[in-house]
Amino acid sequence: MERKEFLTKFGGMLILGSLSVAGFAQDTPKEKKKYTVLSKRCDGCGHCFKACRDKALSVDDQGKASIDSQKCKGCGDCTRFCRRMAIVEAETPTHT
Repeated sequence: MERKEFLTKFGGMLILGSLSVAGFAQDTPKEKKKYTVLSKRCDGCGHCFKACRDKALSVDDQGKASIDSQKCKGCGDCTRFCRRMAIVEAETPTHT
């Protein structure tokens, strides 16, 4: 496996490390994650809209975020930028 050395300047310190070239590739999820907005927590700040690269978020008539499941690719970027933790992974029903 090919490895590359790199130097990173971090807060005045130089950090020497090595990364595998394969480490840069992201794993593709086996199953697309679904997300939902908890409207009681959402304050309409817009951080999730800016974070969504798929333009899957919109605003409803009450100023709350809403996710279009057809456009959403399941990356979860919106969850990382939501300051109120209003966007959560939707529970999928289990079949027995």
